[in-house]
Amino acid sequence: MENNTFQEIWEELKKCKKVVMSLHYGPDGDSIGACTAMKYVLEKQLNAEVTLVSPDTLAENMANLSLTKEIEFNKDLSDLDLKNFDAIIFLDSGIYTWVAGRGKENFSLPENQTIINIDHHGTNTLYGTLNYVDEKQPSTCSLLIDFFEENNIEFDKKLSNRLLLGVCTDSGFFTFDTNPNKAIKDASFLIENGADYLNEILKPILYNQPLKLKKYYSLLTNRLKINREKRFAYSYITQEEIKDLNLNMAEVRLGVNDLQFLSEIDFVFTLSEMQDSIKGSFRSKKQVDVSLFAKALGGGGHKFAAAFQLPKTSLEQAEKKVIEAIEKVGIHKIQD
Repeated sequence: MENNTFQEIWEELKKCKKVVMSLHYGPDGDSIGACTAMKYVLEKQLNAEVTLVSPDTLAENMANLSLTKEIEFNKDLSDLDLKNFDAIIFLDSGIYTWVAGRGKENFSLPENQTIINIDHHGTNTLYGTLNYVDEKQPSTCSLLIDFFEENNIEFDKKLSNRLLLGVCTDSGFFTFDTNPNKAIKDASFLIENGADYLNEILKPILYNQPLKLKKYYSLLTNRLKINREKRFAYSYITQEEIKDLNLNMAEVRLGVNDLQFLSEIDFVFTLSEMQDSIKGSFRSKKQVDVSLFAKALGGGGHKFAAAFQLPKTSLEQAEKKVIEAIEKVGIHKIQD
């Protein structure tokens, strides 16, 4: 299936009066920025009524951002009567179960519903009735910049700040491998159009790390296991430790990012013991395609950042399963 055009998607949005969106589980800056940016444009440009929900709370350093007041937290799409909406928009979600139906095996999207899927994950399953997926984009917010530009949307300060949130955080503040030059270009464009990088992004997010996160990162580092022959490493956190540190899902997801730049390794994975499953995350910095490992484990994501979920088991068994997947898939280097 091929992408729809930006114009086709915009023409469909122009027909909508009531729209619903959701942040994905363990929401990050790109999910927040993309969804609130789209909400802002649809309300301002098309006078649409937009409902924005989130199944999870945010990381502590993002929870106080002013735009979070527009989000209904601890609410899943499966909690809503989706037939009451003209369209469901999925942003930054490789598969729709990233935002809906957790623990609800019978959940499915309504038939004959307009589903708009805009994303930058290479493993996206193109589940929408209209789709636009570009894995070369450093963030979904970067993709939305191109989408809004082509449809002649004005970039004012509010819109630019929302998009800059995703551009900065999903590029690791311009340190990740996925098209950093585009991320820098997009950030400069948004700042030129009114975004306040220092006061709206840098100070509240990067300069506002809670101590519990540093303790979490130290825990992962201290128990890190390194396979020096194949140049990868892994670590884990137990459910009890997650509770003791008072981490939410959005914060747990950050742990792997702190490990990925170690000079001794080419890629890393972490395992997090949740109440009903084991969450896993991969990161790569040396051209290793970790999405292949995630796919083999039932997950997906980017070539350099991917995730998966395993049924509830011991961390030891989960570790064994992941290493077996790495052995079976093999380490595939991406050519520049």
